[in-house]
Amino acid sequence: MTYSILYSTKSLQLFLEAIAAVALLIGCIAPQTAASFFRRWETGFAALVRKPWRAIAAAALFPLIARALLLPAFPLPLPRVHDEFSYLLLGDTLAHGRIANPTPPFWKHFETEYELVRPTYASQYQPAQGIALAAGQSLTGEPWWGVWLSVGLMCGALCWALAALLPWRWAFFGSVLGALQFGIYGFWMNSYFGGAIAASGGALVFGAIARPRTTSNAILCALGLIVLFASRPLEGLLWLCVVCAMALPRTRRVAWRPALAFILVLAAGAAALACYNAGVTGNPAQSPYVLYRADYGTPQSYWWQPPVIVRHFDHPELEANYRDQLHFWQRRYSAAALWDSTWRRLRDFWRFFIGPFLTPALLFTVFAVRRKKLRPWLWVSAIFILDHATYHAWYPQQSAGETVLILLLIVESWRHLRAWQRRNSLGLACSRQLIAGFAVALILLGAGLALKPALPYSWSGTHRVLDGLYPAPDSRQRAVQWLRRIPGKHLVFVRYEARHYWYDEWVFNDADINSSRIVFARVCTPDSDRALAASMQDRDVWMADVGASLELSRITPARVDLASKIRTNAPRLRLPAPVLPAPLPADVGLVFTLAPAP
Repeated sequence: MTYSILYSTKSLQLFLEAIAAVALLIGCIAPQTAASFFRRWETGFAALVRKPWRAIAAAALFPLIARALLLPAFPLPLPRVHDEFSYLLLGDTLAHGRIANPTPPFWKHFETEYELVRPTYASQYQPAQGIALAAGQSLTGEPWWGVWLSVGLMCGALCWALAALLPWRWAFFGSVLGALQFGIYGFWMNSYFGGAIAASGGALVFGAIARPRTTSNAILCALGLIVLFASRPLEGLLWLCVVCAMALPRTRRVAWRPALAFILVLAAGAAALACYNAGVTGNPAQSPYVLYRADYGTPQSYWWQPPVIVRHFDHPELEANYRDQLHFWQRRYSAAALWDSTWRRLRDFWRFFIGPFLTPALLFTVFAVRRKKLRPWLWVSAIFILDHATYHAWYPQQSAGETVLILLLIVESWRHLRAWQRRNSLGLACSRQLIAGFAVALILLGAGLALKPALPYSWSGTHRVLDGLYPAPDSRQRAVQWLRRIPGKHLVFVRYEARHYWYDEWVFNDADINSSRIVFARVCTPDSDRALAASMQDRDVWMADVGASLELSRITPARVDLASKIRTNAPRLRLPAPVLPAPLPADVGLVFTLAPAP
């Protein structure tokens, strides 16, 4: 139950582990604690999910309602990672009714991470997450609401899928566990990275091939594969292999109607993806992802593939990202580096999908795997494990397609936990107390976020826990918030210090650059800089010197000579270093300070 494996703090993890430990202790020492209370709740939930449609609806609504109730204390997330800006560009493009945007004039100023500028200006990613963001932007004006809805759809799809092998009450319970562990406060709901869409696709495929072969299940299976190919193509290919291996040999007699429906729907989806590729790259067989890798060398290859080699870069920040990922690819030559990489990936996987509240159930995995219907899916899981084990990094969305398999194993293990020490109800009590601990953590963290502005700075431990859920805005976000208060339109030239860390990238823009209030551009050559400023005469021009601290200076378009340091008597915005020594409220004067230039 963490905001992100990227921003989660050690304090937050220890806080969750402490609550889980207390819950287990209560279950072991006093197993009859609140037994009648838990019994009433379990009876009520069993009645609620007695009908399949109610179970699916309740599973979908639970994370949506819980996250909506937290909005006053837990606001909409701010984009932070390169990939998030790329997905937002994709969603903005689709919301404008376009597959891609024309290459902007002076395109070298707008080259950035994970976005194409030639032959079109577009994201490098597949369209599924962009469609969700476009839906949120078109319906509400905020793309995040598409993310919010996608998590509800994911939990509903997981409930339906798990019911293929589990009773409906346990399928509903599995979806609730998913909402608690990696929904609500999780990375997929509180970023623009994606993950819930691919998880929904994997759930549809699993639920369809685990059920009898009917035309409706064949259509759902094909739709799930389309979603996977439109979000995580490699995982979609692996699931297609699973479909061919598990669904086709079930009977000697071919069911032509389901097979034909499956082929037609899958072919329609493939044609739509080919049209998307053609609209972005000009080639139906070449995805934007492949084209970007060929031009910029990132993301780097799997360990079983040769590395992508790029000889020339126009911007040192793009080259730094490439060399960093190439360095990680080269870890395969070192046993110590391989072990370090494997350990980090396993740790991040545990933090995201399992965490302290679900770990006790995994002690009973050895009993869960005895179930005959579960064993084939363990072999399927091994395919995905091998896939992720040969890549230099791991992020939650890479395992999104097999989320249903992870939950299946957890729920089956949880059932054995409840049956442990049946005579004295020890396992039943521990399972109940762990769920209560989940609920307590959810409430305490929500209350902490609501009270955070009023908490004294001396409560540094509490601030560190809460910062893992919603980190403070970085320097780019604070500059954007400040510029939005100034009327008119702005062009911001970004200049990085020599030792600037490539991860702190500023040059990200909307789909329609000319109509955007704030446009970020790289410093290139003096002539090109002047020409770009002249082409945007309706804008105030700013220079952002980005490094350990930030200086944002207004400059005169007629005197744009950005190859050398400019000093003017115009107002200058000075920001402190992105990592502040203590948490600060959003309205404190230190965050934004206007001072005359020296």
